[in-house]
Amino acid sequence: MKKLSLLLLAFIALFSACKKNNDTVRDTPAHVRYSDPALDGIGYYILLDGTGEPVIPINLPSGYRHSDVDEAVAVKLIDVGKRFHLGFTDPNSIGLRGVYIVTIRKI
Repeated sequence: MKKLSLLLLAFIALFSACKKNNDTVRDTPAHVRYSDPALDGIGYYILLDGTGEPVIPINLPSGYRHSDVDEAVAVKLIDVGKRFHLGFTDPNSIGLRGVYIVTIRKI
């Protein structure tokens, strides 16, 4: 009985110590843009309206892949944990954040 109680306490302590992730992916206002890779090396990117941060989408839908794109969108993004050093960026910089698009819609 004593071993069972200790096992039960260990089980409760283990699961109560687990980090719960209640993060939600929210719509973020942004603009899909294109910058000539010959000029700055970026190509397609998403400029987040709230922070002004350019991010590199790894799965941009083909409907947004044209050279004159400047589309206002609402996106749900997930950081992929990778940084991109494109074109003429300083090699000592942290690079541009790579993101996976969960949803994208025109606004």
